[in-house]
Amino acid sequence: MDANHLKNDGVNGARRSFLKASVTAGGGFLLAVSFPSMSQDRGLVESPPQPHVFLTIKPDNTVLVKIKHLDMGQGTVTGLASIVAEELDADWDLLRYEYASADITKFKNGLLGVQGTGVSTSIANSWSELRQAGAAARQMLIQAAAEHWMVSPEEISTETNHLLHKASSRTVSYGLMAKRAAELPIPQRIVFKNSSAYRWIGQPSIRKLDNLDKTTGKEIFGLDLKLPGMVYATLARPPKFGAKLQSFDASRALALPGILQVLPTKFGVAVVATHTWSAMKGRDALVIAWDLSEAEQRSTDQMLKDLKVLLAQPAPVAKQSGNAIDGLGEYFSVRSAEYSFPFLAHAPMEPLNATVELTGTGANLYTGCQFQTVDQMAVAQELGLPPAQIKVITLMAGGSFGRRANPASDYIREAAVIAKAYAKAPVQLVWSRSDDLHGGYYRSMFVHQVRTATNKEGEVVAWDHKIAGHSIAEGTGFAKFLVKNGIDHTSQEGSFENKYGLANFKCTVSAAPKKVPVLWWRSVGHTHGVYVTETMADELAHSEKSDPLAWRLGRLKHNARLSRVIQEAGERSNWTRKLPLNYGRGIAAHSCYGSHIAHVVEVQRVKAGKLKISRVVCVIDCGIAVNPDIIKAQVEGGVAFALSAALFQKITFKDGMVEQDNFHQYPILSMKDMPVVEVHILDSQLPPTGVGEPVVPTVAPALANAIFSVTGQRIRSLPFADVGLELAA
Repeated sequence: MDANHLKNDGVNGARRSFLKASVTAGGGFLLAVSFPSMSQDRGLVESPPQPHVFLTIKPDNTVLVKIKHLDMGQGTVTGLASIVAEELDADWDLLRYEYASADITKFKNGLLGVQGTGVSTSIANSWSELRQAGAAARQMLIQAAAEHWMVSPEEISTETNHLLHKASSRTVSYGLMAKRAAELPIPQRIVFKNSSAYRWIGQPSIRKLDNLDKTTGKEIFGLDLKLPGMVYATLARPPKFGAKLQSFDASRALALPGILQVLPTKFGVAVVATHTWSAMKGRDALVIAWDLSEAEQRSTDQMLKDLKVLLAQPAPVAKQSGNAIDGLGEYFSVRSAEYSFPFLAHAPMEPLNATVELTGTGANLYTGCQFQTVDQMAVAQELGLPPAQIKVITLMAGGSFGRRANPASDYIREAAVIAKAYAKAPVQLVWSRSDDLHGGYYRSMFVHQVRTATNKEGEVVAWDHKIAGHSIAEGTGFAKFLVKNGIDHTSQEGSFENKYGLANFKCTVSAAPKKVPVLWWRSVGHTHGVYVTETMADELAHSEKSDPLAWRLGRLKHNARLSRVIQEAGERSNWTRKLPLNYGRGIAAHSCYGSHIAHVVEVQRVKAGKLKISRVVCVIDCGIAVNPDIIKAQVEGGVAFALSAALFQKITFKDGMVEQDNFHQYPILSMKDMPVVEVHILDSQLPPTGVGEPVVPTVAPALANAIFSVTGQRIRSLPFADVGLELAA
């Protein structure tokens, strides 16, 4: 296929079934587009999806783009709109957006198989669709103007929502030509702009579409929503996972001001009140007896021991090539290392919330909805209604990191059940921070064991990798895509790839029984898998007396893009520069979510056990950079997110009870401790790939490698605070 054209092949021959134009009620131009063959499919869905994206040009000359992906602060709205604006030659000041309704037939995510946002697919999933929508609309507008002026379409150009005929100095707005354009046939050959003519894509100074509303407070997040007569609810959930409600006494709660009703539900005891504070005070006043007979009773130490026992047992093989270490006798030496990773909470800044409004025909769900299809189905099931009768109104979300993309739809179901039981008004369910940290769906605890073998020349020739943890997908609707041969794909990410191309390689994965619910956490399995592979790679480089950067390049000749990223990271960080005394430097690199990334971290040892992170250099190849400034912000945020987890964060248990209640026990890196972050985006003309998730995995191992370079200490248990390392004040 030509880079700038879609030729009249089999798909385009059937274009009318996928690309449709119509006149809106107000006389505007509505373009719906779906291209099944253009979907992004990384092999996890069994059939090609058919997403639709809608573009409306209104008579007032504004352009409305429907956004099918959730913006949680990562700039999705601006990114998707700029793709349309580029091919349409739109005026950025006249661009508007709205979230799409829940409709899997129109808005399916090509990778996830449902309408939803995740796996760093927002821009990548919509790139082709939105380019085609914008380009097709522009060509139809040109054709309409040409017929109106009775000139050749080749004589007409476009600029900022206007059509121009330079020979006669005539001009007309898109809005005035929209009705006529919508009545024309869809072009059989769509012509894209050459990237050299881009005005919006790749521009670092583009104004984010939601900046003004967020700055002025006009933007509506889930917690901002207020409906007529709306009431507020909190839920007293079991104190241990697996516990069940036995009995409760609500008399003290009902005596408090603002309490409207106390309701037993299958999720716990709900308190409905006139505002959130009253609901929370009412919950505190409840007297509840819980049945703990089937509850989780272990402490963290025992959980870790159980995983290590599982690690020693035979397990399904994720990947194998050559011979296992135990089967070869010519190895000169075998190196063994064990790693452990704690449970981690997502802790998005906006606590979890959902509002359910019963209507005469069904119900409305208002929330920062990350998985529209899944959440719509969840509400429908709880209310006993067909999904089509549940309207999903997606609002902005203040962070997620995977928590709002829960196949269980836990807090969504809670809100639906409470709204059904109360039945008198719309109900907004709000979680406190303590609810959030106690509520489960954590990044799983994992243990890894790696054994590597070297020959007599000191060269690494074999790698044996064992993993034990909890499957996320098992027991969910995603299992059929993600669980193969007993292995959850997300558990092996960052480990099974054998990216350094060792001839003798084996990776096994053991899934532990789970009472503590787990979920994908930003970059999922890569968060622990890459830490192991990249710190062990550093260890092997030192054992071979090789420079860690050169060692990687020597084994990555099959991955030119990652090699280029590493080389650039070396140049940008001045890798060969001799560091002053008490300074260290480390590197880590990885390919995931279609992107390639390397981090170089510099640290200073202030005194024993006290470190200062002075500099982080990031180089990323994520295809064409649609919005460079947004990519830069995502990388910077990813560094802070990853450092917080590496340095401080963990969810721990004491006799089955979660020990963390708020940010004083689950810290986030403060501004005073944030290092200088340099972001370098490699030029590319390839389609865009992920950014939000791939920026996380390599930060912690780069930091660990830097710490080793200055202290000689290898860190194999996270967070670093547990091994006596702290940030200097």
